[in-house]
Amino acid sequence: MSYIKNDFVRKIVKNCFLLIVIAFSLISTSSGQDINYSRFGIETNGCNIPHGLKVGDKAPDFTGYDQKGKQVELKKLLEQGPTILFFYRGKWCPVCSRYLNNYQDSLKVLTDQGFNVVAITPESIENVEQTVKLHNITFTVIYDCQEKIMKDYDVMFSVTKAYQDKILSSFSIDIAKNNGRDAARLPVPATYIINKDGIIVAVQFDPDYKNRATVKWMLRNLGLAL
Repeated sequence: MSYIKNDFVRKIVKNCFLLIVIAFSLISTSSGQDINYSRFGIETNGCNIPHGLKVGDKAPDFTGYDQKGKQVELKKLLEQGPTILFFYRGKWCPVCSRYLNNYQDSLKVLTDQGFNVVAITPESIENVEQTVKLHNITFTVIYDCQEKIMKDYDVMFSVTKAYQDKILSSFSIDIAKNNGRDAARLPVPATYIINKDGIIVAVQFDPDYKNRATVKWMLRNLGLAL
């Protein structure tokens, strides 16, 4: 009788677990389908919708110039240690401003564990210099002058006309001109943690630009890259 009872309990637990997995899968699928991309300024009409790279992907190598005019290569950074790579939209974005301040405030916690910190942005080098000065940034900031890094990491999107008008009205900023471009394109402000072998071990990617990797999230995932 005890065996039958235990077997019955095991079956109930197993079925409950399966129901939870199915429910979670349905919720994830549904939320993915219901994303209102235009709400976040992402053009979907005939344009690429970014989905970001995944855990286990090889991080695309890149070469760029930082705020001091120094050439930066990802592969050389990785020789020194694992890297936290993140994207931000521009100095005009108040969410980005708060985020950059948080990074700078927490920088020592990250670098003390041997990590490089690199920010990628589409804003022009002149605006990068202003951003660095405004927030007293000491980590590496790279102007993606050819928009190649954003493309390679699958974070770049074309900005809707409605969102461009909203930013122009709210902040008197023309996104295209701010980036030194003839068309407005921005990155999803994603974060990638990359180990020394160049493999992405953690990803935070959300079309909602208000949702970003917290310092707590980074600290929780840094061990994956060591």
